[in-house]
Amino acid sequence: MFFCYPKRPYGAVSRAIAALACQQLLPITALQLASIVHFIADDTARHRLSSNTSCIRPGSSVELHNTDTDERGWLQVVCPAQASYRRGRISIISPLGAVLAGKAPDADIELTVLCQRLHFRVLTVLNVTHRQPRRS
Repeated sequence: MFFCYPKRPYGAVSRAIAALACQQLLPITALQLASIVHFIADDTARHRLSSNTSCIRPGSSVELHNTDTDERGWLQVVCPAQASYRRGRISIISPLGAVLAGKAPDADIELTVLCQRLHFRVLTVLNVTHRQPRRS
């Protein structure tokens, strides 16, 4: 996911920073875990998720613009068991996934990984809703 690389090209270091931003890091801090759990469990957030189809949630496909490098790319926010950096699927509890949760298009995102700041803008959010089949 080249578009997650930091501004300065460091070769292997840039790849490591991008990978760490998109992969689940354990242990996560208590504050990060509390924030994620609060977002998922909060009635207000749950209502916002169901009524706002452009809100990022597990299963969302997201187009991001790296404002430092002017690169764009797509990723999917998924549950931890489905995460695969090589396939463009990031865990909701990864550093980038946790920052993206609940955001909508045009949101600016900033996070720091290995003392390197990453800046993104959410361009597009796609959510697929599966309908229950009709019973005859």
